Amino acid sequence: DDVFMNGHTLLAFWFSRQENKLNRQQTIELGHHILKAHIFKGLSKKVGVSSSVLQGLWVSYSTESLSTALSSLRNLYTPNIKVSRLLVLGGANVNYRTEVLNNAPVLCVHAHLGYSEMVHLLLENGVSVDSASESGLTPLGYASAAGHLGIVTALCKRRAKLDHLDKLGQCALVHAALRGHLEVMKFLIQSDWGPSPAESQPATFSKSVAVQQAFTAAASMGYTEVRWGIFVAIANNTLYGSQLYISLLCQKSLGY
Repeated sequence: DDVFMNGHTLLAFWFSRQENKLNRQQTIELGHHILKAHIFKGLSKKVGVSSSVLQGLWVSYSTESLSTALSSLRNLYTPNIKVSRLLVLGGANVNYRTEVLNNAPVLCVHAHLGYSEMVHLLLENGVSVDSASESGLTPLGYASAAGHLGIVTALCKRRAKLDHLDKLGQCALVHAALRGHLEVMKFLIQSDWGPSPAESQPATFSKSVAVQQAFTAAASMGYTEVRWGIFVAIANNTLYGSQLYISLLCQKSLGY
């Protein structure tokens, strides 16, 4: 173990002593070696600063940009949760825009790919839960479209806007319906669509309209189970249950 730790220590110092600041890939490598080397182990009690803070400072002084390393393709598609935490601790921008999914913020990409650990890391560090890509899709929209119920639940707990519409005028519920993710749809339908306590304005897009659009979207894609799942989930809601019943009868008469 000592041999491996000494190797990581040497590599960490080698990366840090490069003439130029490290690029995004080299920054990821440096972070890995810093964490494996345990250089500051036992030092925190002497200096009064935690070893994680010292590690974060080390990587921040050596890199060209912590944010580009956090949002690099390597760390998006094969994320290292420990190195990512180190980058965030060092000062990486958790709202940084990536080069994928229409310049989507980091949270959108991890919500889309289903990396729940990364999503929770970003949420714990103050990420903007409703930051959208250039197509107008938010993390909740991406997670709903991909069927990641756990991430959808986590985002809703942080008051993600269920009534947000992308540039095509579609909300997260409709995106879930278009891809047949029934459990995600049930959860969204049963969620509170009202404004958060900090907001004085009412919701801009009502649940009743969203449910009808989702119902129609599911029908257009041929998801029979999803159509009936939606209907059963809200059939007892007198506010718009009758409207859906009429919609269902109309679709049946048209042969859907």
